[in-house]
Order: sequence, then structure tokens, then C-alpha cells
Amino acid sequence: MMLVLLGLSWVAMAQSEPNPTDSQSLFNSQVPDATITIKKHPLGADMVEITMTPAGYPPELLKSQIQKLGKYLHSDPRGLQVYDYVLDPSSPNSHFTKAQFAVDGVIVRQAGSVRLNPFAQAFAGAPKPWTIHALNLQFQSEVPTSATLKSYPGKAVRVEGRYENPSNPKLSDIEYRIQLVSQDPAKFDIPEPGANKASSTAPAPPKSSVDWTTLAVFVIAALSFGALVYSLLLRGRPRGRF
Repeated sequence: MMLVLLGLSWVAMAQSEPNPTDSQSLFNSQVPDATITIKKHPLGADMVEITMTPAGYPPELLKSQIQKLGKYLHSDPRGLQVYDYVLDPSSPNSHFTKAQFAVDGVIVRQAGSVRLNPFAQAFAGAPKPWTIHALNLQFQSEVPTSATLKSYPGKAVRVEGRYENPSNPKLSDIEYRIQLVSQDPAKFDIPEPGANKASSTAPAPPKSSVDWTTLAVFVIAALSFGALVYSLLLRGRPRGRF
């Protein structure tokens, strides 16, 4: 009985420990270096607007990143405009680089989802001090479906999404915060629309410690079985009948 109580105490201790896989929300921990809004045009194109957070972000660097985005989407950006957006003319730190263009293949309504991996790949690898560590993507007037990615805790890139659900669906937004843990775009593997359902959720990271709950259950079961066998042996073997 004492061993059984000890096993139960192990279970209680294991359940009281904090879950090591819990992490702080990316919306609270990651400040975006770029804010990107995407909206589906009535004629089918995806209208993209990018605002870089660091003041004085090089326009040529942003243009090259947009060209990379087009390659990852297999769609050339159209009507590209990159310009200096000034909040306060008297302050040199209020100059922000913006870009506007149209492209295809971002919002895939047939699959009920959106593409995030090309954006992470396109903005990775920028030289210091313009290295991008986090992106914020906002899909305007989009409503999530069962196929819409909610989160992805990858090793090289992490994703967290949230949905603003006002009464008017035309004003709804799906928002994502993406953290670039690595700067190697070849390592990014955010699930794409139409991918197998099994691959849309990242596998749980392997546990580095012993699963005490499972171990305690096996110990209790073994002790109970041992006690039963021992009691039967004490009774002696039953005599055979003719």
C-alpha cells in the first residue's frame, strides 16, 4: 500500500510541473521588422503592401526581397512601387520604406488557406543591421477555415495566427506573426495550402526527461500483479481431481 501511495504521489508531482512546451505568444515576444497587409482584388490578384519598421530601410534591398518573393510564389510582382513614407518631415527617424504591388498565389481560397513560407524565405538572410527577425502578416477580409494554419512551432521558423471576427465578415482579418529563428530560407518549412493534414501541424518536440506519469502507472501495475502472484503462492497449489 505504501508503494502504491508513493506511485500516486509521483503522478501528482508530474502533473503539477509546468508544461515545458508552453511558450510565450509571438505577438507579445516578437516585434515585427516588417508589417505586410494582403488583400484579394475582385479580379483575383493579391494586393500587397509592405511597411518596414527600421527607419531608413534601403529601398533597393526591399526591391530585391520582393523579387525573391515573386520567385517563391512563381508569380512576378506587378506595378511595384517602393517609396519613402514620412510621418514627420522634421524628424530624420520618421522615414519608413514602403512598397506596394500585385502578385498571385498568396491567398488560395480553393484550399481555404494562405501561403506564408514564401514571405519568410524572401526576407531571410538580409545583411546587418537590416536583418529581419520577425514579420507580421495581415490578410484583410479573409475568414479562416478548417484548413487555415493556426500555429507552427518549427525549428527554423515559428508561426502564430489569430483571427479578428467582427460582425461584418468584410472587415475580418487573419493575422500572423512569424519568427525567423534561422536566416537560411532552405530550412523553412511552413505548411503550404493543400498539404497533407498530417503535415499541417508540427510534431511535438521530443521530451528530454522521463515521463514519470507513465512510469508510475507501470510501477503500480507491476506491484499489484506481484502482490497477486505472491498471495496465490502462499495458498499452495490446488490438488488435482480424478
